[in-house]
Amino acid sequence: MIKSPSQATILIIDDRRENIDLLTAMLDQAGYMHLIGLTDPCAVHDHLSPVPDLILLDMRMPQRSGLMVLDDLNHALGEHCPPVMVLTADNDLNLRNQALCRGAIDYISKPFDYDEVLQRIHNLLQLQLKTLKERDQAARLQMLVNKQTSTLRALSLTHPLTGLPNRRALLDAAERQLMRGSVTVLMIALDGMEAVTQHQGHLMTEALYKHIAELLANSTVARSHRVGVWDSSRLVMLIEGEGDDAAQKAARIHRLINGHHTLEGRLMFLHCHIGISRAHSENEDVAQLFRQAILAIPTNEQPVAEYQPELDNKAQREHLIRTELGAALQSNHLSLVYQPKWRLDGGLLVGAEALLRWQHPTLGAISPAEFIPIAERSADMMQLGDKVLMMALEAVAQWRARALVDECFHLSVNVSAQQLRHGFAESVLARCHATNIPPAIIQLEVTESALIQQISVALRELQQLREAGMHIALDDFGTGYSSLSYLKQLPVDWVKLDRSFIQDLATNASDKHLVGSVIDLAHGFGHGVVAEGVEKVSQQQVLQTIGCDQVQGFLYAKPLAITDFEHILSQGRHAMNAEISPTAH
Repeated sequence: MIKSPSQATILIIDDRRENIDLLTAMLDQAGYMHLIGLTDPCAVHDHLSPVPDLILLDMRMPQRSGLMVLDDLNHALGEHCPPVMVLTADNDLNLRNQALCRGAIDYISKPFDYDEVLQRIHNLLQLQLKTLKERDQAARLQMLVNKQTSTLRALSLTHPLTGLPNRRALLDAAERQLMRGSVTVLMIALDGMEAVTQHQGHLMTEALYKHIAELLANSTVARSHRVGVWDSSRLVMLIEGEGDDAAQKAARIHRLINGHHTLEGRLMFLHCHIGISRAHSENEDVAQLFRQAILAIPTNEQPVAEYQPELDNKAQREHLIRTELGAALQSNHLSLVYQPKWRLDGGLLVGAEALLRWQHPTLGAISPAEFIPIAERSADMMQLGDKVLMMALEAVAQWRARALVDECFHLSVNVSAQQLRHGFAESVLARCHATNIPPAIIQLEVTESALIQQISVALRELQQLREAGMHIALDDFGTGYSSLSYLKQLPVDWVKLDRSFIQDLATNASDKHLVGSVIDLAHGFGHGVVAEGVEKVSQQQVLQTIGCDQVQGFLYAKPLAITDFEHILSQGRHAMNAEISPTAH
């Protein structure tokens, strides 16, 4: 490494000998001792060993332009290319900018000004010298650090809780594998860890995570594959090669992890969803490979899914919706519609389910099936649930003030898992009190999956609400994992049969027998039964014969805007005494 600018080796490339002689004379007079002149730009490769400390490069040369020489230098030396100062005329502004874009550091204008040339070269070499000194010092320090921290480096690639490779190690391993061939990533998402933290504490969450990680790492499905930790709720399994059986292995992992786990005498439940992505050559971005695996993680009941390019568009839309949802909560773009509920024995209107709708000013109507899951994965769900409850209570308050409903009417409001926290019952009852709504008019609908995630808190909060007179309904009954075992202990008054059980009810004897058994079981526990998604008279007739209590669905009415629903209410309960029929709207 040079110790002063005057010791620098300077290569001057110019097809005109007189220019080289002029610059050489100027630099020689200033004390520069190692000067090389080159009139043939095609021979530049012969003067790159050793690499000069500075190159002065003319832009306009007939044999090979300065821009082409710059490309040659970058290709040959890459990041080791020395600083290049281009020689251009004052009117060559565009050419000068192109050179700077190719990595040239500075320029010297023609005709040469003695003081400017020397000062620019001196400044650049001083900066280069300083940079080289700093780089040399850093290299020496790095050598010392590397010698003393081999253990720390190993630790930096290891997840401290599980002892498995961490994210950095997984990225490195995938990159090395791509140099040899293909690699397949299985991104394993553990849903339910947050609930464990809320109700069991961080120590139990860590113990559960370690248990799951060890369970996977020691399983036969992970044998010969690298298992590691991506973050606090996701594990990774790397498969070398195309991973033709990746989907089958993912299904085995799902069976291994999904469900109940007993740890230190405590029962905990986890959902497991797995996304799969593949890369085939070292030209592919490793970080992108893992991002695609995350995008592929199913957000529905499907346990395993593979990355598809359209998921990128879906992710962009999801990000847009998540961003816009915050603004929607502060605007009037969110509203409720109401789907009536009817008694099967007599056809009385007994209530309605409040359903959320979002009319975005530019995106149009956004389905709740799309934005509710997005809200549930963000902090917006609490606010969203709060807003729905308040809008529902305000609507009931108006109906009561206008004598459109009585004490026998109930309005159902859906509750998410995020809402079922400590203090939820007190908050709901306080809002009922503030709007002067008797709790018995409100029915909260809770899915089984939400109850399982928050089981200890849910039991206390829902029992408190029930004791205050509020009705609780178990929504989407039969689509979960342990409906029968939970049905006895949960503080519910109503069971809602999922539409999937109703669809083939009139044509499938097994479905009819199953639904009949569920109704008998619910009645045995003292619960009423509501069938949702009723769309055909034949379905209604079967439900009547097997003892279903209430129904809702397109056969009777679609979800109605508030004015349309108030029109039904204004007809009075007596007007609904006739037998329910497809025209009884």
